[in-house]
Amino acid sequence: MSRHCPGFRVLCVALLLSLANGVFGSISPGNLKKIVKYITDYGIENNHYAVAVRLDAKYCQDPTLTNLQTALPKSVMSKMHEAIKKKNGIYVPNPIGNVVAARPNFKVQGFEHAEWRLLTGGQNSPTAKILENKPRDSCLIFFSKLSPCTDRCLNPNDMRNFVQWLNPLFNQVGKDSRAFVFETFYGKDSDKEPAVVVAAWQTIKHAPLFRCDANNADCIQCFDNNDKVDPRCLAKQA
Repeated sequence: MSRHCPGFRVLCVALLLSLANGVFGSISPGNLKKIVKYITDYGIENNHYAVAVRLDAKYCQDPTLTNLQTALPKSVMSKMHEAIKKKNGIYVPNPIGNVVAARPNFKVQGFEHAEWRLLTGGQNSPTAKILENKPRDSCLIFFSKLSPCTDRCLNPNDMRNFVQWLNPLFNQVGKDSRAFVFETFYGKDSDKEPAVVVAAWQTIKHAPLFRCDANNADCIQCFDNNDKVDPRCLAKQA
């Protein structure tokens, strides 16, 4: 998948997971993989999209299919799927529930990334709204198909970079309750020096970065405690 393809050239991928602060510790890569798979089962092929999901802590701790279907019913996820099947589609129901999703929006000048559409607006953003009046130990998952791109998503000189919204938002949940996970490495960034990509990724300060793809049984945490990057996160092919 490439951001140069018509309809989604600047798309960035990610999954944010918030786990309870001290309630059950950090999520296991295996549990994270189960949650991501449930989300992507209602995703779309060959197009970029982003999804933000809020779960009660118990469902992140034990993400069985039954628990995930309780937290995110099939009827809700099917509506999400139908919304993002459409070009420029977005799913932000009223009243808002535990999931919001978006495709990139090419109707506006300069277009908007899928992630931007879910994060822009700070406390008024769709992602902030699914956290509103919910327990601090909620699990917050932000999924996006492609790795966070360096040209816009993580570029501090671009007005539509999403880090300006992402870091403050995820800093509201427990310190050990954050993760940012992508599936496919953004092809255009493969032309850049790995150090440039890694430095951009490190601007996501309030959520550990993961990669979840079909070739690995569990999700991969991209940085260790010493900020050393796992080379599998930089691999072009999922």
